[in-house]
Amino acid sequence: LDHNATAPLDARVLEAMLPYLTEQHGNPSSVHRYGRAARAAVDRAREQVAELVNAHPTQVIFTGCGTEASNLAIKGFAALHEPGHLVIGATEHPSVTEPAESLKKSGWHVSVLPVDGQGRLIGTEMEALLKLRPQMVSVMWANNETGVIQDIPALAARVRAHGGVMHTDAVQAAGKIEVDFSASGAHLMSLSAHKINGPKGVGALIADKSVELLPLLQGGGQEKGQRSGTENVAGIVGFGAAASLAKAQVADYGARRRVLGDRLEAEVQALGGVAR
Repeated sequence: LDHNATAPLDARVLEAMLPYLTEQHGNPSSVHRYGRAARAAVDRAREQVAELVNAHPTQVIFTGCGTEASNLAIKGFAALHEPGHLVIGATEHPSVTEPAESLKKSGWHVSVLPVDGQGRLIGTEMEALLKLRPQMVSVMWANNETGVIQDIPALAARVRAHGGVMHTDAVQAAGKIEVDFSASGAHLMSLSAHKINGPKGVGALIADKSVELLPLLQGGGQEKGQRSGTENVAGIVGFGAAASLAKAQVADYGARRRVLGDRLEAEVQALGGVAR
């Protein structure tokens, strides 16, 4: 019941990771044989993560977690723009609300999109805020507590029409429902491995090439300068394996979840005095 917090590591993912925790010890930045083998493994995982959400591999920036991905999206964007207007959903994860709050110190105005009693964004309030032409809007695709799925493609289309940049935290959505980065209209998307039976300690930001970000970490220039630091090869390989497995079984996952959800709901309602 708590797989939204973290899901157990799939045995097949662990099997894919093990060589890079033992004999395959190369640094992906090294030019010798061991380094090239590590680089090839990272590149393959990048392709697998991209395939999960229908993105191009060059759009995948590996990070240490979904939280880092969202911080890179919000802070990295804000750092390269004059203080302006940021809009976030009322039910966002702290990895979005806290970076947003921190931007207030540098002069950014932050507005919150309210939700109704079902946890869905209120259309009239949304239109009113979008007419103010915010530079960035960040709304979670699927909520980790309520399970509410927002219509990100529709929202992203409106954000783009008003000249803004759309970020979505898709950590709880990718691998559980169909998520298509290219078709969504989002400019930036946060992902995490351990929500889809991958390892903890690895995430990704999917970034449209039209959006420039200031890196949070500087140093060796890894991830095309977007996230310096020697790559967590084993974790990244595990993320790739988990993404590949999730893509192959997303339809079955949805069907099974609906059966379990309907059963749970029916049993709870049978207790009486329960509002749906």
